[in-house]
Amino acid sequence: MGHKKTRFNKTALYTAVAAAMMVGRAYAFDAFTIREIKTQGLERLDIGTVLTYLPLSVGDELNDATARQAIRSLYGTGLFQDVQLERDGNALVIVVKERPAITTFKIEGNEKIGGDDLKKSLKDLGLADGELFKRELLDQVEQELRRQYYANGYYDVNIDTKVTEEPNNRVSLNIKVTEGKVTKIKDINIIGNKVFSRDELLAQFKLERTNWMPFQKSDRYSKQQLGGDLEALQSYYQDRGYLKFDVRSVQVALTPDKESIYITLNVDEGTVYKVKDHKFSGETILNETFLNALLSTPSGSTFSRKEATESANRIETALSDIGYAFAKVTPIPDVDEDKKQVTINYFVEPGKRAYVRHISFSGHGTTNDETLRREMRQLEAAPFSKSAVERSRIRLTRLPFVEDAEVDTKPVPGSDDLVDIVFKIKERAPGSVQFGVGYSGSQGFLINGSLTHTNFLGTGNRVELSVDHNSVSKSVNVSWTNPYFTSDGVSQTVGMYYRKTSAIIRYAAGFNADTVGGNLTYGIPLSEYMALRAGIGFTETAIDTFPNSTSDEVERFVIQNGSHFFNYQLRTGISRDTRNRTFFATYGSIHELDVDVSLPGTSLLYYTINYHGQQYQPLPWRFLLEANAFVGYVNTFRSDREVPPYENFFAGGPQTVRGWRDGTLGPRDSIGYPYGGKLRTTGQLNMIIPMPIETDGKSTRAALFYDVGNVFAQRNDFTIDQLRHSVGIGFSWFTPFLGLLQLSYAFPLNEKPGDQTERFQISFGTGF
Repeated sequence: MGHKKTRFNKTALYTAVAAAMMVGRAYAFDAFTIREIKTQGLERLDIGTVLTYLPLSVGDELNDATARQAIRSLYGTGLFQDVQLERDGNALVIVVKERPAITTFKIEGNEKIGGDDLKKSLKDLGLADGELFKRELLDQVEQELRRQYYANGYYDVNIDTKVTEEPNNRVSLNIKVTEGKVTKIKDINIIGNKVFSRDELLAQFKLERTNWMPFQKSDRYSKQQLGGDLEALQSYYQDRGYLKFDVRSVQVALTPDKESIYITLNVDEGTVYKVKDHKFSGETILNETFLNALLSTPSGSTFSRKEATESANRIETALSDIGYAFAKVTPIPDVDEDKKQVTINYFVEPGKRAYVRHISFSGHGTTNDETLRREMRQLEAAPFSKSAVERSRIRLTRLPFVEDAEVDTKPVPGSDDLVDIVFKIKERAPGSVQFGVGYSGSQGFLINGSLTHTNFLGTGNRVELSVDHNSVSKSVNVSWTNPYFTSDGVSQTVGMYYRKTSAIIRYAAGFNADTVGGNLTYGIPLSEYMALRAGIGFTETAIDTFPNSTSDEVERFVIQNGSHFFNYQLRTGISRDTRNRTFFATYGSIHELDVDVSLPGTSLLYYTINYHGQQYQPLPWRFLLEANAFVGYVNTFRSDREVPPYENFFAGGPQTVRGWRDGTLGPRDSIGYPYGGKLRTTGQLNMIIPMPIETDGKSTRAALFYDVGNVFAQRNDFTIDQLRHSVGIGFSWFTPFLGLLQLSYAFPLNEKPGDQTERFQISFGTGF
């Protein structure tokens, strides 16, 4: 018994469009059992693909419900733009129209928006050569492009979408963008402000009116940025007591030519509210007296949302330091409208006390895990402490081979009292290799080379080797530093050197000196921030003088002390270091006091006292003030003896007073060369300038500087009018191969006759 082929309505199903809309209208047909499944309209696909997605098979019954389910499933694949079901006897015939494939897809004219990132995102959406075409997706792309142009101030943009049909059920797509001119903010008006001027309020905005500055971008209207500016405006008022401040309306008017935008805000300032009192609720955990000490919202003060939030943050930090890692403190204002007063209720939700399960590190290359783990102040299996975790992060950033470290605290799945801590390490070059051949008027031909590595074999040990050879000196230096000679952080430095020179520093002085020496020094931590330096050093020095060419000062020293010396020194010192980084710090300070004393029984009895201080002070608008001070004094224990000329202090150059040649400031010998002195006092004040090319300031810095200082033959010779002063601009860059490269251009302010000035100066390799 046969049936002629018909569509379901009388003997068939409904069309794909009716199925896709899923209207409630029912179609009457006779249900039947499927004995065979056929397809019509397939071009690129085969019947196996259709059957994969079809929720029916031979032997199933086709009825109203199963027909709707089948059409819905086939449409859901995205492969077809039309699906119909037909009956041919007891055979189910699936009639489809495949979606066309995209042969080419182009976007033209989009210079301001897009690029490779846009192409990638469109490809991820399915708009790319070879993908199936969906008209609705193309419409979404057009809307998204328009939104992005509007967000960047291009309101005159025109987007023309063209779909061209190609043979074999294919299409080519072309989106042509005419960007037009950027629409600029002509004016921002604020209505209703009485307490603060419009200029004060507009200073809180990132959006600005068009001004005379070239390449201005802040005058491009963005709805998202306006929302952020309104939030900043509300914070400005509420931080000054205007708790009920409100922006009643915002009007954004676009001129007919779409070249200008006018923004008008209507505000209601309200009145100032005072803090009546504060209280704590919830599960406070901590003693109330201790909590009160953390608040900066005393009774009688003007209400400030910022102060209330910061007080809540301090309570959260205090709770996190005793293990409550996810503590939440919410300041809730209880307002007395009649008296215009606020009682701040700090609602404390400590959560469960958390313990650290694992501490791990990522991004640290060949550095040993133990090298990083020994810097931890937060321990595994111990209660979580936010302060300990942050101190651990800072100790990592203070390592010379680490540029930055970030920390991520992750709850352990399935546990409400365990966390894992992951430190993400960004390393910098751990060392530098340098080799050079050159010529100097004072030193002749120069050959030098050095190797410095601050993370030898991933251990954190520091190795230094340098060799110099020129017409006035030859030297070899080698040293090894183990920062964890003992497990509790005692460091050890071993150094050896040999130097043969005919100069005190780098200028001929009419004598030769051969020196071999070594030192053994330990650094002993006294606390988290303080350390003691203790060690011994030895030198053996032989001096050769020459008739008629050696300075009177050197001759006098040799007559008093001879020409061959064995010297042993006790080296001591104490330091306090609170900087957040050893290179390019942004806050904190370091103070070092060192005292080196010759031991009894050695050839030359003298002592050296050095103080070095460095302070970093953050300033508004990402500026930073760096202050450096150095005072050094050397003298003998006997008034009738002279200090060895090679132990004198020198000044001038990049590390002391920029603008004067290296080592040329201070007393000179009878021949006229720099001879140094017993007292050096120098200072540098650097105003670090924010650099637009780098926002973190961890590898480059520019600064305006003021330097002051000099060297004096005797302590009593010090006078303020003999100090040299200079100002200028400097640039520092932590290079991968040269270490810390420093450039400066200085303007000496009080050059004296006989001074040797040098405005442009460069140094490198001194940052390790």
